[in-house]
Amino acid sequence: MKPKKSGTILLTGGGFALSPHPEYISISVGKAGIRALAQGLFDEYKQHGVHIATVTVAGFVSPDTPQISAIADQFWQLHSQPIDAWSVEAIYQP
Repeated sequence: MKPKKSGTILLTGGGFALSPHPEYISISVGKAGIRALAQGLFDEYKQHGVHIATVTVAGFVSPDTPQISAIADQFWQLHSQPIDAWSVEAIYQP
């Protein structure tokens, strides 16, 4: 992607990155790591035309519900942003 100066890398994060919980600390740490990865690489890769971002799903989502399409829309919106409007994160709250 860097040599072509084009591309998108989208990650899926979770609400525990924003509000860690002691009963779910291992997943909280993992989701915080995903968020840090996107934020830490965003500026560097933007210089090379590569959009790195994360969709942080802040809540529980059931399969086969309209929430799935809404989350997919968040990914599409991030991918479709013009370079001058790139953002590093979209937070989806069901």
